Amino acid sequence: MTDVAKVELAEEPIVALWAPGSAVLALGEDADGAAALALWQISPAGHATGSWVVSQEAAFGDVNAARRLIVSIERRAITAADPDSVGTIVARLTNAAGLDDDQWWNAHWFSLIDALGKVVARRAEFEATVTASKKDGKHVAALQWARDFPADNLPRDFAQLRSLSGLAIAPGPAVVSEVLTVSRVLGWLVGVWADVEQVKNRRRYVRDKHGAPEALPPSWLAAVQTASATRLPL
Repeated sequence: MTDVAKVELAEEPIVALWAPGSAVLALGEDADGAAALALWQISPAGHATGSWVVSQEAAFGDVNAARRLIVSIERRAITAADPDSVGTIVARLTNAAGLDDDQWWNAHWFSLIDALGKVVARRAEFEATVTASKKDGKHVAALQWARDFPADNLPRDFAQLRSLSGLAIAPGPAVVSEVLTVSRVLGWLVGVWADVEQVKNRRRYVRDKHGAPEALPPSWLAAVQTASATRLPL
């Protein structure tokens, strides 16, 4: 199991989240062209806190290697470039680790595409509140966003999301490039969400309407909170 350099991704979120955070998984070729699994641990703030590249032969064929990887993700929300692949990868690790396949990860996985959709939906909610305040005769300024994300033209897959973020594809072997690129986009989304939630701190009437700021988009936050309480018999 090889450690890979940590990468700083984003500023601290607006709300502290006392949970381990998230994990990003990827399958692909390593620097030697061999089939490998990459695992990046990401804090709730979007920072890389741990990273490994392991041969697929070891990850899915060695009980001790599989268990070490499971320990690295059991208390974390989990995602990937294709979030539907999370179940397949974790199921294989679970079986290799000798654990019962009870799909313990079902409430752990989340989609970055869905997270961006929640950003756009939350913006629309705040804008509606501002509009309603204006109709009530209050003198309030319109909301200004650094980036526009048209609700009718949102990304349909990770490649489109990465392009929208403006982040380049990370260099390196295929498996490292993929997991690192996903991790960077994840960090970018933390910042985009924090920008939206900052509105609650600046405008009391928005906070009164929508509640206290949240650290992450709802489905992602729920996955982090659920995963933080997971304990597997390892």
